[in-house]
Amino acid sequence: MKKLKLYSRIECPLCEYAAEQLQAAGIDFTEVDIDDSAPLIKAYHIRIPVLSDGVQELNWPFTVTQAKELSDG
Repeated sequence: MKKLKLYSRIECPLCEYAAEQLQAAGIDFTEVDIDDSAPLIKAYHIRIPVLSDGVQELNWPFTVTQAKELSDG
């Protein structure tokens, strides 16, 4: 099972919802605040939330099924 990263930002309702869905499904992930890094802001500012395994990315809206597939990949 791969460790996933959820790229998000504080006070982003879609990001909070995505994190809640992942947690409820038991998917292991680390939340990364894009506002801590200029390159991350440039890459993700209009795409968040984005779930990544380091190779592939799922742009919102993604499903729990897609997230599990990415995690198990």
